[in-house]
Amino acid sequence: MNYLRAFFGFYGRMNRSQYAIVMLIGYVGPIIIFALTWPSLRSMGDLGTLTGMTPLIVMIWVLFAATAKRFHDINKSGFASLLICIPIVGIVTPLVLLFYPGDASDNGFGPPPLSLNALNKVDAANL
Repeated sequence: MNYLRAFFGFYGRMNRSQYAIVMLIGYVGPIIIFALTWPSLRSMGDLGTLTGMTPLIVMIWVLFAATAKRFHDINKSGFASLLICIPIVGIVTPLVLLFYPGDASDNGFGPPPLSLNALNKVDAANL
């Protein structure tokens, strides 16, 4: 359930490494699915076209959710994720979010997300 919340939810915070992983999966996954299924869906006519667009719609949702949570990590409103809809700004915004560090302490959107190093330390301590 946490994985679904991580991809589709708009609440909480997301650090840079989590954001990079979600963006990679969010961009590449649906495009691969679309490319593999498009030839057979195209032969179905309009229904196939609508069905083929579903992964792209899911991709858009996931990307907006990840961007909103990344803005939360730098203590900005999730509505700032709408910046990706503006032509040139929309290309630069995800790149800036990949490199801009988040707040190290709690902010208005919750505690800082665990980094991959912290998760590895927690797993090692539980062994």
